[in-house]
Amino acid sequence: MDERLQRAAAAVRTAGSDWAILTNFDSICYAVGHVVPIEAGPSPFAGGSTTAFVSADATCGLVAANVEAGADASRADATILYEGFSYDHAVDVVSNYAEAVGAMKTRLGVGGVLAVEPESFSARLAALLEPSRTVDLTPALRRVRATKTAAEMETLRRAAQAAAVGQAAFHAAARAGRTELDVFAEIRAAIENFAGGRVPITGDFLSGRDRTAAFTGWPIDRIIRPGDPLMSDLAPRVAGYWGDSCASAVLGIPGEAYLALFRAAKGGLDRALEIMRPGLVIADLDAELRRHVGRAGYRYPHHSGHSIGTSVHEWPRLVPYERAPLETGMVVMVEPGAYDPEVGGVRTEWMIEITADGCRPVAPFEHNPSIACA
Repeated sequence: MDERLQRAAAAVRTAGSDWAILTNFDSICYAVGHVVPIEAGPSPFAGGSTTAFVSADATCGLVAANVEAGADASRADATILYEGFSYDHAVDVVSNYAEAVGAMKTRLGVGGVLAVEPESFSARLAALLEPSRTVDLTPALRRVRATKTAAEMETLRRAAQAAAVGQAAFHAAARAGRTELDVFAEIRAAIENFAGGRVPITGDFLSGRDRTAAFTGWPIDRIIRPGDPLMSDLAPRVAGYWGDSCASAVLGIPGEAYLALFRAAKGGLDRALEIMRPGLVIADLDAELRRHVGRAGYRYPHHSGHSIGTSVHEWPRLVPYERAPLETGMVVMVEPGAYDPEVGGVRTEWMIEITADGCRPVAPFEHNPSIACA
């Protein structure tokens, strides 16, 4: 039995419930291994959210529309693919979903106290399952997901490598006269060729003083010019797990003002590698990174990082109020930044694994403040 399913079942028990009803795509991927399609948003051929059922003894089931390729290859003991897509006759997807949920409830004997994910558990699903009581699964499930299994590390490593491939493409594709969209298209192609298929990607791609100083946003049709600061934050989802990364550079030779920003941000990342270890309280890590950047005269109005897995942002986040300690097996993104509205912005980021005696980058790539201006 996969260790992730065992951990999900442990979360069911910790929550004091008989069954977990998983309705978030990332939780479903974690527990039963089915990668829910997300890039096009909710499917018009689905009558309800893809739903996984996990019992306290690790029995599990999955209900999905027939357009979700690979759902029947999940780790679930039972899978029902209801008719959602059809071209030659009318389909009542809402009724088909309800019938499938009812059939799964009967097949597995789902009942009693149900642990649910409140932000995505619908009133309609509650009416179909008729629990004696519901409890919030979130705290227990996020806790078991915080440290990664060996299988997860293998997949996360590939996702991190995909992000690193994208950063190499960023340096190769950035040229004066091209738009942000031109460059990002080549970045995306490089990531998808590495992954061998379509890959959802989130993050930021920015050029120019004003856009990089504002630190977040999708690529637009802005033309890149010599001397522009650039920021490439790439988070690809590969086989259900997210990579992440951020690189910053100037197109051409950076001036001293930009290099000061770069040294502050990259120095914060280097400092994290020096001090991250099991037992370090996350609020203390966050404070030290902000102090390091602050000593150079800068600040960053965002988190210092976040955990990652089947969701791009997982618990714990590297924020001033988080009192949880780092633990062996956690995987976190560390992303200190430095911003000046007169110069632009710099953010440097790596995926970092917490080891028994410290930490190590998962798929490090070079942070270089300059891209040759062809």
